[in-house]
Amino acid sequence: MEQKKIEQITLHLIVFGTIIIIGVLARQTVLHYGWDEFSSYLILVVCSIVIGAIYLNLQMAFRQLLSPTIERCFTRFECYRNKAVAVEPSIVHQELIESTIDTEPIVSVPEPEIETTSDTTEEISIPSLSESNENMVELPKEEVPPASISNIPIEVLNQPSEYEISRANAMAEKERASQEKLDKVIAYTKQTLVLYLDETALNRLCGYVTEYYLSDSLFKVEPIKVDSQLKTIDIMHFGWNIGKAFGKPRLQTATFIKRVFAHTLRDSEISTIERKMSHTESVCKIKLDKKIV
Repeated sequence: MEQKKIEQITLHLIVFGTIIIIGVLARQTVLHYGWDEFSSYLILVVCSIVIGAIYLNLQMAFRQLLSPTIERCFTRFECYRNKAVAVEPSIVHQELIESTIDTEPIVSVPEPEIETTSDTTEEISIPSLSESNENMVELPKEEVPPASISNIPIEVLNQPSEYEISRANAMAEKERASQEKLDKVIAYTKQTLVLYLDETALNRLCGYVTEYYLSDSLFKVEPIKVDSQLKTIDIMHFGWNIGKAFGKPRLQTATFIKRVFAHTLRDSEISTIERKMSHTESVCKIKLDKKIV
């Protein structure tokens, strides 16, 4: 150990001396070029610090990078590898282990003999696990009643409210009355014009009447030509009767019959039809009827 310390001190002194020599040479160089004393000493200190830092960095790099590489190169040689791997057993460690072993002899104490008074021995039976399980009484499991979410029954919750029932009844009654009104007007149309139209034209007219009742306008109409026995006033009376039953305005009714009976009303304007459709004349086939529905 002492020799190793001496070697390290010698190495550090050599490095320190080399750094001082380089610093002195740098100082002499700047003095040669005409620098002052202060600047030359400053150059000496700076050079010493820089070279010392370079030396420390190189030493750290050598230990971390170059030293493992060099060691791997040396391990290729058998003599160096044997020195690194061979480890002598520690004799002192073995002696300590052996000293811990107690070599005292174990003395055995004889057990006293137990005399039995009877020649027969009684066997003690130990109940098996299955028998013990059979003797166990299973406790009945208590059923926990489910917590009621609400005191109101589900049937009551699913029932509609009084308002919903009343509204549904009113809508059904309105639909029934509307359908009944349409059926009466269709029956009046067939009864009134059956003598003046063929079956195809009469069915087509009933379709137009239904469409007129359900909507305010007709999308596509093929004009219907009636028998010449019916005059313009007859068609106007027919239009007024169904318009009155449906509750349609006079202008809509006049437009409807003008499009459907275009041939019969070809000489009449819609405004004229609207004004004269409720007039009465002495001679006409179709009379005004306010009691269709």
